[in-house]
Amino acid sequence: MSERALNVGVVGCGMMAAGTHIPLIAANAGLKLRWLCDLDVPRAKGLADRHGAAHVTADYRDVLNDPAVDFVVLATTHSLRGEFIQAAARKGKGVYVEKPMGSTPAEIAGILKAVRQSGIPLCVGHNRRSAPAVRAAMDVLDRWRAHPQIVPWRLDRNSHLRPPLAEEEQTLALLRVNDDILTWKPWAFGEGIILGEMTHFLDLANLFVARVPRRVMTMGSATTNATILVQYDDGSLATIVQSGLGTLDYPKELFEITHKGAMIALDHLVEMRVMGIPNVPFRSTFPPREPRDFDAPGIEGFYRAAERTIAERLKTGSNELFIGMPDKGHARHLDLFARCVRGEGPSPCSAEEGAKATILTLKAMESCKLGRPVDVSEGEWLAE
Repeated sequence: MSERALNVGVVGCGMMAAGTHIPLIAANAGLKLRWLCDLDVPRAKGLADRHGAAHVTADYRDVLNDPAVDFVVLATTHSLRGEFIQAAARKGKGVYVEKPMGSTPAEIAGILKAVRQSGIPLCVGHNRRSAPAVRAAMDVLDRWRAHPQIVPWRLDRNSHLRPPLAEEEQTLALLRVNDDILTWKPWAFGEGIILGEMTHFLDLANLFVARVPRRVMTMGSATTNATILVQYDDGSLATIVQSGLGTLDYPKELFEITHKGAMIALDHLVEMRVMGIPNVPFRSTFPPREPRDFDAPGIEGFYRAAERTIAERLKTGSNELFIGMPDKGHARHLDLFARCVRGEGPSPCSAEEGAKATILTLKAMESCKLGRPVDVSEGEWLAE
């Protein structure tokens, strides 16, 4: 298998597939776009002509019944997750499924059972895990966790006078998300921001903290303007603050992780700042998805691009504020999963990790509805 391109089918040709998955598959020398499937066949046919897909259908069973297909990208609405993945498992097809992995605990349990029994490779589209900035941050954080130290410049007034505290072993993560509700498509108001978007950041919280979530509390609205607090088994905390009242000429995402006297900050996925760790540069930068969009590195490049974009929009009268997007890891996530399908490494977001993030998301929605904390059980994503 490693000597040929993998044949890929895409089921669901909406915005995410048309704008991201299909072009990335077509541009990847190790992949071959074999099928496009959508209820809107003319739409699928237009994308197939543009990107070189061999076959078009409105029935996903045509894709799964093709023995040449190695894996399928599922980018439909949430309603098809369990049904499709279980059908793919019966056919022995790997699946890259967009987030969220499922819509109910029962559906997630069914997916986990099918994946475990069949052994198919599965990846959940929590692509930020594979973003260059996140991977760099996790490399720094993992090395610091393995070999922490009290650096000479810290003012230590008390450690020699008391026993160690459990709190000193914890990780705290703050994830701030700035969004503008006017930019949303109408369907986003039906499902709300927690299931549709905050699942990404709950997954990142799990990645950064690297412990088992035990309790979640949501305050605010399931539509937008919410704060989600997650407590982990060792007392570590992750706080996600989401606002729909912001402006997209300000960076959308800021993540700050603190552990053992160190601070790692990721700013809009184009800049990482590190303090408290010896021999690590204070500032590292990462190019946006289209490097030509920035004329300076890091967050400075974003601000300068925002200034130029606003000036251009004022001149042309356009009301579409689009500023150079950061590399959110889509291409790398897909490529890592292709390697997994070839047997060359693990999935970048396994069924268990995807289930953990999705269960936590559903619990956050429940907490929002009930107005109180909700406990999380590890068995909900580990049970056979």
